[in-house]
Amino acid sequence: MWRRICWVIATIIAAGTILPINVYSAAPKRVMPQLWLYDATNLLPSANVASTKALWRDAATCGYNHILLSDSKLAHLRDLGSMRAVYQRHVKALLTYAATLNLKVVPSVCEIGYSNDLLFGDPSAAEGLPVRHVAFVVNGQIGRVKPEPSVELPASPQWHDAAVQVHNREATIFKNRGNARMVFDKLLQPWHVYHVSFSVRTHDYTGHPKLRVFTRGMMNLQYERLDIKATQAWRRYDVVFDTLNHRRLKLYFGVWGSHTGLLQLKDWHMQVAGLVNPLSRPGAPTTVLGFVAGRDYTPVTDPNLGNHPWPGEYQAWHKPVSIHFLKPLANGTVVFVSWYYPPIIYDGQVAACIASHAFWRLARQEATGVRNLFHAHAYMLAIDECRVLDWDSSCMARGQSPGQLLAWATRRYSKLLGNSALYTWSDMFDPYHNAHGHYYLVNGSYAGSWRGLSHRMIIMNWNQAKRDKSLAFFADRGYQQIIAAYYDQPLSATAAWIKSANQVRGVKGYMYTTWRGNYREIKPFAQMVLQKARVHLPS
Repeated sequence: MWRRICWVIATIIAAGTILPINVYSAAPKRVMPQLWLYDATNLLPSANVASTKALWRDAATCGYNHILLSDSKLAHLRDLGSMRAVYQRHVKALLTYAATLNLKVVPSVCEIGYSNDLLFGDPSAAEGLPVRHVAFVVNGQIGRVKPEPSVELPASPQWHDAAVQVHNREATIFKNRGNARMVFDKLLQPWHVYHVSFSVRTHDYTGHPKLRVFTRGMMNLQYERLDIKATQAWRRYDVVFDTLNHRRLKLYFGVWGSHTGLLQLKDWHMQVAGLVNPLSRPGAPTTVLGFVAGRDYTPVTDPNLGNHPWPGEYQAWHKPVSIHFLKPLANGTVVFVSWYYPPIIYDGQVAACIASHAFWRLARQEATGVRNLFHAHAYMLAIDECRVLDWDSSCMARGQSPGQLLAWATRRYSKLLGNSALYTWSDMFDPYHNAHGHYYLVNGSYAGSWRGLSHRMIIMNWNQAKRDKSLAFFADRGYQQIIAAYYDQPLSATAAWIKSANQVRGVKGYMYTTWRGNYREIKPFAQMVLQKARVHLPS
């Protein structure tokens, strides 16, 4: 009887009446995307530990399973002194708590780009722009920068927009729908650093004034952001910039785009800057042409280098240091001094010199300290927006492009973390984002930097503007990706990410990424990801 039934079924299948029975024909179980939470905090105060626990508990309730932990203290554990034991106790308590919530904690290390935290341990490890053959005048045993009257700014700019009124060395900018700028056209010395000063007063002002220094090719040489309040009394500002290999420059001060309220500017001046923030380390020395440090003059150090208001924070301008000769020279003797100094980008960002011995000493200390504290399954390499590179002789001696340098440094730091899984931000390895030429104050191109990524590296992709090209670039090379989304934008931006990421293989999850500490939308973010995102792992 059983044989007869089997024969009938086989006959029906052969005739195409029904499909063959397959024990594997059920729809495969959906792979749920990982949910990450970016948490930037300071775990030294006990109050922050309590608030972090509350945040992580809420995140776990919403379905999050990974925490990307960023804390400046991780970059300089050795510098915590007597507070180190307290900090370690707080971290271990949080790791124990995370385990009860099934949260995996990934600590952030390797501060290439935003290096201030790492530079706490040695401010001289910063990347420096070259300053060459600046004239100093010696009186007795002290050498100070020689003034250049010709570089002073005139009482009136060469031209200004219609919204700017200039009278008696004072400018007033009123409400306007368009640009409101004034421009000084100057012929300066190449490879010199100049100090610009001015005072600003505002009332109910909504614009964002900038000082930009443009070359003939419209390359900007000055990126430090001016902290100008909407309403403030007269306040002095000091900015420095390096001419690099340029002579003819245009200094723009003012506002691009519409603005309301009132801004006034006065007392603008420019002079050759002296020895402010000279790095004076191997690879970035301060030298006096024809003289030897230690034999003819005291080796130059600046006690204020990267020390405002604490180590790792740099002040663009303060009182310059002098050259101290060990024997008197004839008064009026002119000597020529060369050095390197770290430029400040935007709100205090300073980059490390990734080719210097000083950087790698700090990097080894950081990697060892964090590994011993966390014993984590994975680490995040915080390599992003590396805006200054390949100028001092530590870098130049390697004979590599910025892209090759970054690839080398990425491989080298990865080895410090053993066999753990690794993550990194996408931008410096993405040709559709920052891995190209003409990037801020970088001496060359970052093209090819992606060759420094091993295939155990997982990419934290945040290139929303060109997400389709970026996703495909990494997917085609076999890299798995986490989408670093949200960024304090409407959730519709995350929806666009999901739509694009659903089309490629290797996207493992999504991270709620906030720079403002805004965690109010972690639940709707999680719901959107869990409902709409699909995970297509490589075959």
